Amino acid sequence: MIEGASDRSVERRASIGPIGGFLERFRRSTGVPAAVGDEASVELAPVFAVLDEIEQEAAMIRERSEQVAARLLHEAREDATAIVADARSKADAERGDALKAGLRAADAAAAAIIADAEHDALRIERTGAAKIPAFVEQVQEGVLGAEP
Repeated sequence: MIEGASDRSVERRASIGPIGGFLERFRRSTGVPAAVGDEASVELAPVFAVLDEIEQEAAMIRERSEQVAARLLHEAREDATAIVADARSKADAERGDALKAGLRAADAAAAAIIADAEHDALRIERTGAAKIPAFVEQVQEGVLGAEP
């Protein structure tokens, strides 16, 4: 801050619009301070012309920047939409793959259970077949021995 300048003067300057608006008072002959004659207007005319050009250029740059920003925002939204769609598609594919893997695992587990059950059934059948002749013999002895 300039020595001796108060916060108030800075605030006042900050609220002034474009510099051309602030200096516009020098453009009109009635706005020029009384101590300064028409020569100040003549001297400042080229400065104002340059300032006008700068303001026009700044306005064009601002407009182009807003257009570029709008285009980039639109492209970013399109890209984001495509990314989300791709992610959803991949997620669906992964869910399908996981389901298939789960079904394969369940099929493998079921096949193992069936194989174990068949093995147990065959063992029980063999054990039973081995015991049948002895059981038949016991029954015959019981029936024949019980005859009066």
